Amino acid sequence: MTKAPLVATVLALILAFCAANARAAEIVGSDHSDVLIGRDDDNSSDPEIQPAGTVANQSLNNADLLIGRGGDDVLIGMLGSDVLIGGAGNDILIGGIERGSQPNSDVQLGGSGDDVALWQGGDGSDLFDGGPGRDALVFGTIDRDPTTNVPILSPVRGRHHKTGIPTADVSDQGGFCSVEAVQDPEARGFQFLVRFFSKANGNLLVTVRTRDVEQVFCTAQDSAAITFADLTAQKPDFVQVDPAQLPELNEDVARMIR
Repeated sequence: MTKAPLVATVLALILAFCAANARAAEIVGSDHSDVLIGRDDDNSSDPEIQPAGTVANQSLNNADLLIGRGGDDVLIGMLGSDVLIGGAGNDILIGGIERGSQPNSDVQLGGSGDDVALWQGGDGSDLFDGGPGRDALVFGTIDRDPTTNVPILSPVRGRHHKTGIPTADVSDQGGFCSVEAVQDPEARGFQFLVRFFSKANGNLLVTVRTRDVEQVFCTAQDSAAITFADLTAQKPDFVQVDPAQLPELNEDVARMIR
């Protein structure tokens, strides 16, 4: 690991626990740009949550509620079925880093602004409601600290310079995506089903429900390449894109993926 990402990760931890108003499973940010990281501490090993001698699980199974409020925030759900609410600003919502442990189905609400939901392909079926603005769903293998499992936040200039940004390998995942429009979006509450399949055997692994999301970035089925789907098109489908095209599609995503 290089020095700069390590410093950024340490900074992220400091911002998460000092700048935010942390109340166990609920972590609330400020009107500034914050990094919020799920604490994963609402579980049956906490004697205050789980009374001695009680058999039934009284915990939230590591679920966290992260509320960014204002600013360009980075919200990191960690373990459990988390709820991430970006609020105002151009937020980055990170889910799907449970490494297969369950429960692992997150709900991510971007709010206003140009938001990005970065999700580890294959790790839990989620929902992403982008809200107003141009919002992107990204499937990628997230770069994480091997000891803490916390995504590495790399320094950048411009937007997110106070928080850093996560990075991910999108071109070389072990899966690929398809997109389906639901028949009755008003009844369902969401508009598309973005499905993630295993390259090895073609099995459907997980499905992400989307609402008010304009862009999806994933991996090509037959090569190590990036694909893109424009959900504003009449019949959206994934097409392969060159990395040089990414800044034109989404400047924030272009800085995050490879």
